[in-house]
Amino acid sequence: MFYIIMIVIFLVSLIIQSRLKSLVAKYSKVPVASGITANEAVDQMLKENEVYGMVVKHIDGSLTDCYNSKEGTINLSDTTYNQNSIAAVAIACHEAGHALQDAKGMGAYKVRQAIAPAVNFCSTAGVYVTIAGVLISHFLERNLGNGFGYTVSTIGIVMYSVAVIFYAVTLWIERDASKRGWKAMQQFGWVSQDQLGAAKKLLWAAGDTYAIALASSAATLVRLLMMRGGRRR
Repeated sequence: MFYIIMIVIFLVSLIIQSRLKSLVAKYSKVPVASGITANEAVDQMLKENEVYGMVVKHIDGSLTDCYNSKEGTINLSDTTYNQNSIAAVAIACHEAGHALQDAKGMGAYKVRQAIAPAVNFCSTAGVYVTIAGVLISHFLERNLGNGFGYTVSTIGIVMYSVAVIFYAVTLWIERDASKRGWKAMQQFGWVSQDQLGAAKKLLWAAGDTYAIALASSAATLVRLLMMRGGRRR
């Protein structure tokens, strides 16, 4: 059953990624009604919230847009930087939303930044430590019954839980950044009323990729819990 669930999650992930790319390709060809560029939208959004000192930089690629908190930069890709399409403005506003989260001291954003360095290690090591604990319980503790293997596997599960928490917090942060971006696009009238729906689709489609990451990590956590079992020997 676990493998069926993971296959379904994988297929849904492919669909979501394909949909996002399709939406970006479609709305990269449609200019916003106001004619404002992505860079101008970011500047106005930051000034309105009294956030200063951010630098908008151009980076290569497509859908490589990101906010760099360490450098204080909002990095916009080839299809976003200085472009005036619905997709460009929506993506830029989303990244500006992250800058606002950082500047305003959003609690969830601080949590993600704090645990981010440990995520890769914990997600990988957590699986191996859990499996090691299960093997110890199965092969070395049949007659000992001291629960060492159970303890080891529990440590592994706690380690892996860091990744699940990270993806859960990240999804919340991404949705919030999209809401901030969409609110700004409405407030300043950068898109017409009939373009708002397209902007919202783009902003929410980007967040869907993180929802799948959360579902995948949660399914793996459940699998690890099942492997360990519910009680000590």
